[in-house]
Amino acid sequence: MARMPTETRRELLLDAAFRVIARHGVGGATTRTISAEAGVTLSTFHYVFDSRADLLAALVERGTDSELATIAAALDVETGDLRGRAGMSTVLRGALSGYLEGVIADPDREQAMISLNQYARQQEGLESLGADMYRRYYALVADGLSAAATRCAVSWDRPPADLAPLVVAATDGLTLAYLNIRDRGVCERIVDATVTLLLTRVVESSVTEGK
Repeated sequence: MARMPTETRRELLLDAAFRVIARHGVGGATTRTISAEAGVTLSTFHYVFDSRADLLAALVERGTDSELATIAAALDVETGDLRGRAGMSTVLRGALSGYLEGVIADPDREQAMISLNQYARQQEGLESLGADMYRRYYALVADGLSAAATRCAVSWDRPPADLAPLVVAATDGLTLAYLNIRDRGVCERIVDATVTLLLTRVVESSVTEGK
């Protein structure tokens, strides 16, 4: 382990922390437990992270980045004719379905993110982590909705920033539904309902309508 790069050890510890928090909650994620899960010594933990709080902040950042990357990639779909409301339906459905696939692929990460958010709100020095996480979600989704409208040659009937919280609420709902009942069908109905609602906010141009 002494010759393992610091970044590799960092990733091992972050992966282990997600697993421990998913199983035992943040309270059970001690530095000793996380180190044991990662297969490293306690001294390695303190070499990589200044403190447990430092690791928790890194977990929030990593988990947020992963979720944002999933949504951004799905919103950036370029295949086929995406003009008009039909094209926007394809983009929105792809984005939400892509997010759902990420939850299904790594439910431990999602459970850990929920636990971290709740824990951070009650801890001095960590209170801003949850708020910062959601501000990043809102900003990226708003940018994605704006880009999707341009790609589909449509517009929204209100600023994308006003619609972004609805999309994030939908992803929260997908996460909680899957974690609680593990029923893909229920989650797909949430996707359908969200897409249907968002499409009511799409304004097609006269050129697009004539296609």
